[in-house]
Amino acid sequence: MDKTSTANNGTDNVNKDKTGSRQALRKLLENAKVHFMQLGLKRKTVIFVMSTFIGAVLFTSFIFGVIYSNTWKRTVINHVKSIESEKEDGIRSYFENMDNLAYNICYSNWMQDIFKKSVSVVRRQEMEENARDFLGSLSTLYEGNQFAVIALNGTRVTGTDSYRLDYDVDIREKPWYEELLLNGKYVEAREGEDKGIYRNHPEWNMTIYYVVHDYNTLELTGFMVITVPLENIKKLLENGYEGTWLALEEKDGVSICSNLPEELDTGEKREEREQIVKLENRYYMSRKMLNTEFFQWILITVSDENYQKVNNPMVLLVFVGMLGFVGCLLILVALAVSRYLTKPILNCAGAMLEIRNNHIGIQIKNTYMDEIGELIDGFNEMSGSIYSLIEKNKMISALQKDAEIKMLERQINPHFLFNTLEIINSLILSKKEKKAVKVCETLGQLYRYNLKQNKWITLKEELEYTKQYLLIMKYKINDFSYFDDVDERLMETPFMKAILQPLVENSIKHGFQRKNQECCISIIIHLKNEKIHIEVMDNGSGMEAVQQQLLSEEIQNIYEHPMKRLPETGHVGIKNVVQRLYLEYGDAFDVKIISNAGYGTRIEMEIPLERAGGEEEVYV
Repeated sequence: MDKTSTANNGTDNVNKDKTGSRQALRKLLENAKVHFMQLGLKRKTVIFVMSTFIGAVLFTSFIFGVIYSNTWKRTVINHVKSIESEKEDGIRSYFENMDNLAYNICYSNWMQDIFKKSVSVVRRQEMEENARDFLGSLSTLYEGNQFAVIALNGTRVTGTDSYRLDYDVDIREKPWYEELLLNGKYVEAREGEDKGIYRNHPEWNMTIYYVVHDYNTLELTGFMVITVPLENIKKLLENGYEGTWLALEEKDGVSICSNLPEELDTGEKREEREQIVKLENRYYMSRKMLNTEFFQWILITVSDENYQKVNNPMVLLVFVGMLGFVGCLLILVALAVSRYLTKPILNCAGAMLEIRNNHIGIQIKNTYMDEIGELIDGFNEMSGSIYSLIEKNKMISALQKDAEIKMLERQINPHFLFNTLEIINSLILSKKEKKAVKVCETLGQLYRYNLKQNKWITLKEELEYTKQYLLIMKYKINDFSYFDDVDERLMETPFMKAILQPLVENSIKHGFQRKNQECCISIIIHLKNEKIHIEVMDNGSGMEAVQQQLLSEEIQNIYEHPMKRLPETGHVGIKNVVQRLYLEYGDAFDVKIISNAGYGTRIEMEIPLERAGGEEEVYV
């Protein structure tokens, strides 16, 4: 009973620990999420992209490293097998050629005569001389191989004078003579003092004995002997690959020749047969048995993996695949970041469209705690203010003139906001998120300014508002500049709100559409004849005569019908400003538009120094 209770208590404790760990982890994640959401937009973007990029690079590097290592190993092994096969075929082919050459010589007509007994002395001397020359040429052709003919009639001919035949040597007394008669040939490898059929010969050599019969009677007439020196065996092992070495051993492990590095010991792997083993972490060795009718040798091939190049197209394919994976991952990250930035802005644009469709007072749900959140708060505040204004205006009886002025002024703000949101959207789509954030901040400042419930402001405030707008335009136009020349005495003069900004907006919209040179706008405001003289100039494309005439007619129509709503077509900003100022000042207001195609446009306005109207009018 006690044991059962103890076990249950232990299980409960384990479950409690697991539950506590999960809760702690959940709390940690929630705190991290809250902290992340409170970060600025710039920091969020940097952290998100960098963490994703680092993770993708680490994962890709690991996968590619494993694949590359295995591919490298396979490349080295394939290289060893290729060299091994190449040298095996070369060695076999070399001795098969010696075999064919020997039989062709032995059974040629002129060589058969040498082995005959019934030949005159003069004829025999002549044949021996010819045979010596021929065998000598073969020795030269085959780079030092020695060729000799030993006839039972006593004739002995060799192709070189460097090594003298030993006439005391009788092949018929050799212990392997019976094997020679049985097989038709015998291979003898020797070194040291045993010189074979010669009195002097290199330190190691391989001698092949061939039995010669009379091709008519099949009677044994003598022997053909080919001696291959060690140097020629070594040449068979030469290869043009750096970091690859070969060696030959007898079946019992006695070395024949080798070009292996002295520090490389293959002895511990000597028993490995027909497989590739690794030595000292970087060397791969193969031991292949060469079984032929001539010999039983072991071909050793060793390759250093550091000298091998991985040229497997699969590696390139994998590498490209990894890069593609990283690229796709980064694209997904970019899309995620872009969605994070654009979704709230598009929501603002959609809500603004609803406002334009008379769904006044619409609000956007705000879950952001960064600059985007500030933008949404500003929009909601503006939307609420507009709604309050409209409700207030329903209860206010005002002159038609003032109502029209207020309606026209409200028309400007949505128009400008849409243009600005288009700039922000374009920057985001162009992966210029930092600039988009800056524009958002500037836009928020502009709308805080717009929310001032004053119809009249100072000229200084109007200039500041216009400069904020021009700052936004600099993000849209690459080569853009502006300057102003304003009489300091006029800075605190009461000035109708939203006059300068629509004019510069019109210059940007219509003057710089197809212009490639530097875009420049200037604002000049001076006191002239007790009136405020305003000039807004640009170096844009200007207007054709037909366009200028049409605009003049539309302005004249405003003078004739000031209470008529304006059509929202071409040069809306200029016409809007003209109509509001004319409604405010009447004939005391004057405007001139001077434009030359290809040279720019200048707008000149004159308004009275003292503002019209009475007490301050409040609206949004």
